[in-house]
Parts: sequence; structure tokens; C-alpha cells
Amino acid sequence: MNRIAVLLISCAALAACNKDGGAKPEGQVAATVDGKEVTTSEVRLELGSLAGDPQAVAQQQPAALRAVVNRKLLADAAEEKGLDKSPEGAMVLQKARELALIQLLQNSIVKSVPKVTADQASEYVRNNPSLFAQRRVILLDQLQVPQIPPAVIQQMRPLKTIEDVAKLLDDNKIPYRRGNGAIDPLQIDPQVLKQILANGENEVFVAPAQQGVQVARITGYRDAPLAGNEAQQAATAVLSQRQTVGQVRQQFEGIIKNGQKDVKINDAYKPKDAPAAAGAAKAS
Repeated sequence: MNRIAVLLISCAALAACNKDGGAKPEGQVAATVDGKEVTTSEVRLELGSLAGDPQAVAQQQPAALRAVVNRKLLADAAEEKGLDKSPEGAMVLQKARELALIQLLQNSIVKSVPKVTADQASEYVRNNPSLFAQRRVILLDQLQVPQIPPAVIQQMRPLKTIEDVAKLLDDNKIPYRRGNGAIDPLQIDPQVLKQILANGENEVFVAPAQQGVQVARITGYRDAPLAGNEAQQAATAVLSQRQTVGQVRQQFEGIIKNGQKDVKINDAYKPKDAPAAAGAAKAS
């Protein structure tokens, strides 16, 4: 479910919550909205990872409470219009509930992942000198592209330079931003890193990015060795992330695989090649 941060609504909205002249909220009640309580637990949940930092809590708590209050005011307005009772509303709410349950399941898996030990981190540092003692940040000349149609990607394959790719994007009226970039070997999947390095300097490669696609070439390297406590902390973070992602993926895939036996799909929603594949299997 998309979260709408309504930050432009006046802070007076908080004061308006007490317009009924009722008792002033105190203790475990952070505010009331039309007589309904907003608890301190809801505010802590809104703070997310900041909830464990007392200084951040002191600074961000009013904004977090305002976000909760604004959300409740807008949700109440939707309910008053009966939007939650419509067929579309029921489906949207069901989807939101399912996504929330999946997030709770993921959180429970994450909590069960064993912590990385100091010995494990030390061993990782010793076994991966290219990530620590010999670490080099990869410098790039890159194009950041929101989206590239598959047909244009095919046309990019024989191109050899960034300039050629930029011209192709210009010809197809595809927006992009050109600039310098960098890849930290600690922050990228080892297999992806291996593929990028195999290209060598000045060879163009395409890789997925956080906001679209990255088309880049390696222009050089910058030595950035890590040692001692800094290396230990970095290794712990990398291993923790890897173990967490691995555990979540493994358990999610297991749940989905085990549940497939109870799934029945309407023929109209099966892949278009399914009947032909089934026929071929029968003929053999």
C-alpha cells in the first residue's frame, strides 16, 4: 500500500483533535482524533528504525505523530464517503492487508536470523582481500536512464562507446542523465561485480539501477583499503545483509512452493504456451 506523507497540512491539525474539549491526552495516549486514541506505540511504529535513538525520537516524534494524525483524518474522510464499502475499496484493503501480513512475516524471519560472530567477520576479511585490504572503488562514466524499451536495448548490443549509446537514446527521445559514478565492491552482488570487471576499462555495460537502468564504462579505480575495526564492521554488515536476504528468500520460496499444490488456475489465465507444451509432453 502506498504511504502518503501529508506534510503540508498545518500543525494546527493536531490542536484540532482536541476541539471537542475532552480530556487532554496523557500517558500512553499521544493524541485523540475525533475521540479515538492515537497511542505512543503507534508513534513509535511510525518512527521505524529511529525509535531506538532517543535523540532522534525527541526530534522526530512531533512529525511522526502529525503523520499518524493526518493519515487517520484522511482515512476517516474516505470512510465517511463509504469508499471502503465499494468493490474496489474492498480489493484495495484486502491487498493492503496481505502486504502488511507479508511484511510481518518477513520481519519475523529477519529476527530469527543468527547474528554474525566476530570470528565469521574476521574470516570474511581474510578470505576477501579485494574487498578490504586491497579494496578499489570502480570509477565510472555513466548514463542513468529511467527506462529503456527492450527493442532499444537490442539496438544497443553492438554499440561500443557511451557516446554511441547516448546518440541512440537521443534518437529515440529517451531521457537520461550523464555524469560520473562509482561502484563500491562491498555494495554490489559478487557475481554482478565479476561480470562488470570482466568487461575491462572503457567497455560499455548495462546494469539495473535503483531508479531504472545504468549504462556505464569503467574509467579507472581509486584505492580505498579497509583494515582493523572498520573492516570488521563492514564485513559484519555485508554478512548480516547476505544472511538476512538469503533466509527471507529461502523461506518465502519454500512457502510458495509448498502452497502450489493447492492452487488451481483458470485456463484463461495460464501462460499462452502452456497448452502447446502440454501437448508436446503427451506426444513424447
